[in-house]
Amino acid sequence: MGLFYKPCRYCFSRDPNKLKIVFVADNVDGEKSGGVVSTRRFIDYFKKSDDLTVISTGKAEENKIVFPAFYLPFAKKQMQEMDFLFAWPNKKVLTEAIKDADLVHIQFPFFLGYQALKIARKMNKPIVFGFHVQPENLMWNIGLDFDWLNAFLYRFFIRTFYNKADLVLSPSAFGKEMLEKYAIQSPVEVVSNGLPEQFKPKQCVKEQEFEGRFVILMVGRLATEKRHALVMQAIKQSKFKDKIQLVVTGQGALREELIDLGNSLPNPAFFEYVSQEKLITLFNTADLFVHASDIELEGMAVLEAIGCGLPALISDSSHSASAQFALNEQFLFSAGNLESLTDKMDYWIEHEAELEASKAPYLEKANTYAFDACAQQTRDFYDGVVANKQQQ
Repeated sequence: MGLFYKPCRYCFSRDPNKLKIVFVADNVDGEKSGGVVSTRRFIDYFKKSDDLTVISTGKAEENKIVFPAFYLPFAKKQMQEMDFLFAWPNKKVLTEAIKDADLVHIQFPFFLGYQALKIARKMNKPIVFGFHVQPENLMWNIGLDFDWLNAFLYRFFIRTFYNKADLVLSPSAFGKEMLEKYAIQSPVEVVSNGLPEQFKPKQCVKEQEFEGRFVILMVGRLATEKRHALVMQAIKQSKFKDKIQLVVTGQGALREELIDLGNSLPNPAFFEYVSQEKLITLFNTADLFVHASDIELEGMAVLEAIGCGLPALISDSSHSASAQFALNEQFLFSAGNLESLTDKMDYWIEHEAELEASKAPYLEKANTYAFDACAQQTRDFYDGVVANKQQQ
C-alpha cells in the first residue's frame, strides 16, 4: 500500500467555489469495463475543477491513495475477464482521507465502498453513491441466472449501500426505475456517462479488405450476455450473408470460441482489440452497429457509435437501458430472438438509403449526451447535496 496524495489544508486562501471531494472506486485504471472507463473520465474532469482525492487500486498518481488489490478466489477468472478487481481498505487511512472532505462519492458497492460509507456516515459527511453495478451482470458472469437471486441482490445493495447515501446517481432512467422497483428510499437522479467530444463524425477510409461489403460492427467484452453468437447465427441465415462483414472489438472469456464461430461465416469475422483512435475509425466506416447485449445500465458503446453517426440496431432486453438510444422501432429487435434480429438486419441491408438518412437524427440524439454537460450536471448535484447537509 502506498499513499500518493497531498492533503488539503483549509485556510483563508481556499477557493470557495471548489469542493474537497473524496472519490472512492475500486478500479479506475481498467480499459475493458465501461463503468471503469466512465469513472476515469469523471475523475479527470473533477481534477480540473475541484480538490479531488481518489481512493482506489492501481497506478500511483498525485492526489491518489492506493490500496492493495485482490480477486475473490472463486471468481478470479471472471473478474479478470471483466477487468475488475477489489480494493483492500485500510480504515485508518480512509478516516484520515475523509475527515476534511466536503463530499464523499462512492462508485461501487463492495468492500472499499462499505468501509468508506461507514466512516463518512460516522463523520456526517455528504455522500453520493453511483449506481454502476447491475446484479444481473454479476450473476450471469458466474453462470447464475435466477430472478429471485437478482431481486435479492438489488434489495441487499439498496439496504446496505444506496439507502445510506444522501443521493444516488444512475446513468439511465432504466437504472432509476430498477432501484425504485426494489423500493429505494434515497433520492435518485439520472446522469448519463456522457459522450466525450472525440466520438464524432470524421473522414475515414474503409479498410481495403472490407470494400464492397456491408460492415456490421460489435463493440464490447466477449462475454455471454453480449450475445455475439446470436449475431453470427443471424448473419448465417441472412439473405445477404455473402455480403456481410462482421467486425468485433473486445476481449473476454469467449474469445477463442467466438473466433471459431466467426470463421464459419461466409466472410470470416474480424476480431481485434483496438485503440480508441482505431475504434473511432471503425465507428466512422462501418455500415451498421449491432448491440445485442441482454444487460446494460446505459450502453456506452451504443452512445459512442451514434455519436460518430453510425446507426444502431439494438436489443429491446428488459434488463438493458440501451434501447433508449434507438431512433425508432425499426432499430429495435426482440431480445434473444434470432428471427427478429435477422429480419431487422436484412431490412437495413436492403434499405441502405434509408439507413444513410438515419445518421443525422442519430447524431442529433447523441448530442444531447455531451460528456462535459453530464459531468457538470453531476457537479451541480454535488453542490445541492452539500448545501442540503449544511441545512440539516
